[in-house]
Amino acid sequence: MRSHSFKFQTTLSRKNCSKLAGFLSVLWICGCGVSAPERLEFTSLGDTPRTFPTADGYSTYSLDLANTSFISSDLSSEQLQTTTGDSAELFGYVLHVELLWIPLAGKTAIDPEATNISIRLIVFSGHEVGIYGGGGFAWPKGEPGEEEYGVDIVGSNATLLAATNGFKDLLSPAQLSGRLRSKLNEAQTKQTRRAASQIVTNALKRVQWVGPRANEMQKQALNTTPEVDNSNFVLR
Repeated sequence: MRSHSFKFQTTLSRKNCSKLAGFLSVLWICGCGVSAPERLEFTSLGDTPRTFPTADGYSTYSLDLANTSFISSDLSSEQLQTTTGDSAELFGYVLHVELLWIPLAGKTAIDPEATNISIRLIVFSGHEVGIYGGGGFAWPKGEPGEEEYGVDIVGSNATLLAATNGFKDLLSPAQLSGRLRSKLNEAQTKQTRRAASQIVTNALKRVQWVGPRANEMQKQALNTTPEVDNSNFVLR
């Protein structure tokens, strides 16, 4: 199994964050678009800013009812599907971005408080796992159903939602920005989402959803499903 080394690097100062917020505000007033950084990465906004870059890996998308589901990971679906039980050890990440609605260029203003994407980042660090979640704003690039489709994420927020006891949170609060490009592959997208959900469910001993309508599904699971007492619990 290929290991992944996480390196957090200082890249963004509070002064730069203020400039970015001001820049987005001006664009919101003008109703204009804004280009996303070429590299997709999470940047912490704490006292010691760090970045979590996403590596070149597996990136696919699927069309789910009215929404589009993007999944990106430096772990193959085979690696994720064969990892089960409390002794599972992984180094890598799974990122899920759900496009909730499509803005119209020249008509949709960028409101700093607006969100049209839902974000989930799963970070695997050995036997530990952390789940980050939040929302943001993105412009679609391409047309849904094309072989390659993606989004330019220009603003977002994310924080740690759940983690195993030994997981070290170096990101919260954080923002995701950059370009996400994916290949159309509904089967692989769904396999990766389900495998990631299964691993974090096993690790945390309670149901965790990674995918479309994650917040809604999470609430339903909390109301209907007891805590998981064994590492082989299977999501249905």
